[in-house]
Amino acid sequence: MKNYWLIIAAIFAACCVGPASAQTATEANASITVADQEVVGDGVVGNITVEKVVSDGPGWVAIHNNLFGHPGGVIGYAPVKDGENANVTVTIHTFVALDTLFAVLHHDYGREGVFEYPVPDVEQKVGDKIVIVPFNVTVENATLMNLTELCPR
Repeated sequence: MKNYWLIIAAIFAACCVGPASAQTATEANASITVADQEVVGDGVVGNITVEKVVSDGPGWVAIHNNLFGHPGGVIGYAPVKDGENANVTVTIHTFVALDTLFAVLHHDYGREGVFEYPVPDVEQKVGDKIVIVPFNVTVENATLMNLTELCPR
């Protein structure tokens, strides 16, 4: 009888440990690749391209404004599928865009296909670091502000 309990305990332990290890390995691959670029559009809306997004499950690539060197408000977002996504186009509100933006990878934890930020569609992390990449933009038909230059500390 003791042997049965040991076998059941070993099977239970194997079931609990397996999925956690696989999830950690998948999360370690989450990433964003985005280059400095010109926004294609006008003074109201425009498009940017995120070259590559590797997502841990379905998610979102959100473009955040620059708030004194830190991510500010979301000015655009686009869905991404689990795994590798190439050349993701994100429509942004250029009238509130600054010359430095942040691409941030979010989970799609809430209603599927609906961007629900700040919760439940929280940022994806690798270890304890949010998957975030700053990049610079220019636009031909509008002027983008630089908060750091406008409001020196």
